Amino acid sequence: MKKLLLDTSIIIDFLRRNDKEHSLLYRIAKEQYALYISIITHTELYAGKSVWENTDARKELQTLFSGLSVLPLESGVSEKAGEIRARYNIDLLDAIVAASALVHGVALVTLNTKHFQAIDGLLLFALSEIAS
Repeated sequence: MKKLLLDTSIIIDFLRRNDKEHSLLYRIAKEQYALYISIITHTELYAGKSVWENTDARKELQTLFSGLSVLPLESGVSEKAGEIRARYNIDLLDAIVAASALVHGVALVTLNTKHFQAIDGLLLFALSEIAS
């Protein structure tokens, strides 16, 4: 089973849409993939004001998280993220997400490919890999 790490952009796109069946997350979830998020994505999504002001929004997020595995921030990921940050001069949170994908050997799914495309060895998930 192919493993995918979902970037925050994928989850936000899904949560904001009224037509969820047209979201990339919905399309990916219909396929046979093991889905992961970084602890950074988990934290970023809980940092939204609406999650704490709206019980329904928080429940929707918790339901979504129940179907995903959360990758922790361990020392190997931390070290790799530092290298990525220094080498590619990208945002630290993006560096941690990229490092999580690299260390755990999973492809990264993001709507912000320009943030990650220069990173050597990082596999970015291609839309062509899922059925239309």
